[in-house]
Amino acid sequence: MKKQLLLGSALLAVISAFPQSNRTTKPAGIVDMTKIVAAKFAVEPEGSVSPKLKPVIGPEENAGNSTEMSVSMPPSTINWKLVTGSMNIYGMLVSQSRPLQYNDNVNAVSFIHRKSQSYVASPSSGSNSGTIVAEISSNWGSTWDSTCIWADATNAGRYPQGAIYSAPGNTNIANAYVVGSGPTVAGSAFSGDFYASKKLNAFDNVASAAPNAQQFFDFTSTASVAAHGWSRYGFNSTDDGIVRSLALIQNDNTGLGTGRGVAVVKGTFNAGAFNWSTDSIIPNTIIKTDGSKVMGYAPQMAWNESGTVGYVLILGAAANSTNSTKGYQPIVYKTTNSGASWAMVPGIDFNNVAFQPVLSRLDGLASNSNIAVPYFNDYNMIVDANNKLHIAATLNGTSRDHQDSLGYINSYSMSIDQSGYLWPHVPGFRPFLYDFIGDGTSAWTYKLIDSVSSEAAGASTGSDGFNDNPWDPTGTNGSKTDNVDTRIQVGRTPDGQYITFAWSESDTNQTVGGRKYNSLPNIKTRCMAIGSGTNMYVVSPTEINVSKVAPGTGTTNPNVQNKATMHYMSPTTGAAAVTGNTVDINTPISVTNSNPFSQLTNNTTWIQAGKLSYSFSSLNTGIKDNVQNSLNYEIFPNPASNNAVLSIDLKDNNNVEVSVLNAIGQLVKTTKAQGLVGQNNINIDLTGLSTGVYMVNVKVGSASHTKKLIVQ
Repeated sequence: MKKQLLLGSALLAVISAFPQSNRTTKPAGIVDMTKIVAAKFAVEPEGSVSPKLKPVIGPEENAGNSTEMSVSMPPSTINWKLVTGSMNIYGMLVSQSRPLQYNDNVNAVSFIHRKSQSYVASPSSGSNSGTIVAEISSNWGSTWDSTCIWADATNAGRYPQGAIYSAPGNTNIANAYVVGSGPTVAGSAFSGDFYASKKLNAFDNVASAAPNAQQFFDFTSTASVAAHGWSRYGFNSTDDGIVRSLALIQNDNTGLGTGRGVAVVKGTFNAGAFNWSTDSIIPNTIIKTDGSKVMGYAPQMAWNESGTVGYVLILGAAANSTNSTKGYQPIVYKTTNSGASWAMVPGIDFNNVAFQPVLSRLDGLASNSNIAVPYFNDYNMIVDANNKLHIAATLNGTSRDHQDSLGYINSYSMSIDQSGYLWPHVPGFRPFLYDFIGDGTSAWTYKLIDSVSSEAAGASTGSDGFNDNPWDPTGTNGSKTDNVDTRIQVGRTPDGQYITFAWSESDTNQTVGGRKYNSLPNIKTRCMAIGSGTNMYVVSPTEINVSKVAPGTGTTNPNVQNKATMHYMSPTTGAAAVTGNTVDINTPISVTNSNPFSQLTNNTTWIQAGKLSYSFSSLNTGIKDNVQNSLNYEIFPNPASNNAVLSIDLKDNNNVEVSVLNAIGQLVKTTKAQGLVGQNNINIDLTGLSTGVYMVNVKVGSASHTKKLIVQ
């Protein structure tokens, strides 16, 4: 206990030299995120006619205007193929859905979607708009075949997701089944949920007529299924022969906003179909003055490969949350017995000094600027080889701490266009993609994966960035799909040893006026090796632009480049092929769009499942312990001005020496500190240094590592 107290005191002493917000940019206002989030969950306008638009031509389509650097990249083989169409774009709105999946047991990729406008199912389901179709590829996307899994004349499918089920030990796709779920609409109101399955020995436009192959559950309880709605989150198919979906439990499941908890909907294969049952998880949250819970609309679920360990995440404010934990943050439940029982695990403790580097990138509460409260803006999650949960997320700063206003976040104005932004987009204060890692048995840790250059464009008339949103306005209020955010996706290799992170952003050197809205979206990926011992969670320096293909890494597709909207990535990727220090992973990624961007017309889906290649500093059937990677640290902000912070995690008490060298190798600054076990934040004094690129060498004992730092 004494060591921990000393450590905390030492770190607080260091942090006290850095005010939490030492930026010239301050919040200009607040934004109610509940209204922004709600834009993703509206029923599509019935009978609306999408206006005819001219093709969108962005500056990226002018030959020779690319500002991207020519760099040496590992030899990926990216190849986007047109796979299918869908009635409109609304089925792809929710980034926490799982319509794209790879099953390594039968080596097949599946994509579940609403049918195209030209597809005719049998039997006909009215306008056919709610017919659900599965696309299947057994050769990494070279060819695809389709089969109808849901066609109901009354209850039309919406927001579909799903995966391939393969019985334990089966490797023949003809003996496997494709399974899907999603909410349903009857007329103009949500009516319940569909659960559909079909054996993959027949590919046709006829939904299976086998008993229980098509099941509809309305909003009433049955003997095995609790009343639930919106079964469109976190679909998983695990090696124990179980498929699972995540749904909402609400006072009124016909809409959103009355959340009480979530239902884990389990499908158990029996005699050619699935028996469905539910487990209910009801979190204890802060209660608003109207009696409702501080709880979000987008839960998520992830499992290990065997199906023994699973996690459910609900965004909200836990009842016991205080100070920096009192906001829309992960409330995590875990099972270690295949779902027989669930228990809430300790959440991410942002009050712990170890998370000061994260909090330092957020402005504080309006009532107390010394308290920063992370708001999880976008997130997704996966389980690694050690059964630890990884939550990939971008964060905003919560503005209000009243229980009725925890959904309000800080907003900023920028001189480039005087519009409102959720980040000020200045050095050290822009969207950062973090990976929070934990399993409930010890304190959570985190890794900084990358920074993001843009944010979502507005979806409703008059909202910030509305004119930069590339989609057309529809309906009486002229709203647009709120799709051009980061849409974080995470996937793991079947053995859980490598995790791929994917997100969407725009090159703001090419957006109109240099604005920071995601109007020309491309998909970026990074890869993490799980590793072991002192050399864990190593992130490859390779960043791949999957939709704007670099020379020598695949084939450019103008239908996807700078138009990579509504993307998904499979939560299970191909196995890692390791050659020297290069890791190759076949990674299914989809993009759904139209040209021009039109919400209500037939939209097309493009999928690439080729290999993505990443370089690591040292590999040999995993990450070796070596001098460069044995130091777990980061330097922020970067670029920096007068000060930067070295955040370093030490395994034991040791001296830390920081040397700053200029471009010709001359030593210009030196900082020495006594480091203690755990997270240390050490000030790097940069005063007096001219603008330019410097190298920062960090030495701990006999280990040293050097990183680049930009001073501005």
